Amino acid sequence: MNPLDWDPVAFIGVYFLLLTIVGPVAWLLPRLLRPDGRTQKLRDPDSLAYLAGREARFADTVATRMVATGVIAVEGKALRPAGATAGTGAERAVLALRAPFRWDAIAFALRPEASALHRRLISAGLLLDSDERRRLRLLAIAPYLALLLFGAIRLFSDIARGGPLFVLSFMMLMTLIPMALRWRFVSDQTRAARAAVKEARRENQRLRRAPTLRESDLAVALFGTSVLAGSELAAFYALRHPHNSSEGPNSSGSCGSSCGGDSGCGSGCGGGD
Repeated sequence: MNPLDWDPVAFIGVYFLLLTIVGPVAWLLPRLLRPDGRTQKLRDPDSLAYLAGREARFADTVATRMVATGVIAVEGKALRPAGATAGTGAERAVLALRAPFRWDAIAFALRPEASALHRRLISAGLLLDSDERRRLRLLAIAPYLALLLFGAIRLFSDIARGGPLFVLSFMMLMTLIPMALRWRFVSDQTRAARAAVKEARRENQRLRRAPTLRESDLAVALFGTSVLAGSELAAFYALRHPHNSSEGPNSSGSCGSSCGGDSGCGSGCGGGD
């Protein structure tokens, strides 16, 4: 039977049913069609930090390493030079700031370094370039677009016939919400990137509980700054989490502190699937 001739209630029922099916399909497609990238083992804390939590985690990792190696020191709610020599371009970018360093200034100063790291990770086959991510996003929202087309054909038919419009129009508007969310939360990580972070976390589970000063940047890169609570770098943890500084490493500070929802508890801040 022609859907254009269906009873309005029946059409809305079918549309709603299709909406419940389209959602899981839209979330599954990127998992199935995500590019493989280039499989590799990562040991670089900065690269792992960026993959796990993007700019915020990268900044936390760089600052943790600088505090641990005596390049900077915590001074109340800020940081200051402590005498040791910077070892990387990111560290030199921080030291170029006027002391004492506020955290927002550090994060801003590290943005160019994070952008350069982003480009290197694309070249390494760990992140998708803009065109690849756009194609993956379009694949992810394709089921929603098909459903909207289905609804639009019926809507224009109803307009021509002077039929009811409100409920179908409302349902189509409601379809735009999950479609927009799906577009927003398509990760730009390749399969290789996800595997590299997962493997690094598996091999370094001990760092969740007892990272040494030498290991502190890798621990933060993989699991977030919560691993510093109660450690020799507890002052830096308190600076980054003033409201949670009295809590232990298993507190809520371990999740969501660095990148809006994944600070050591999931696969990374790439933004979903």
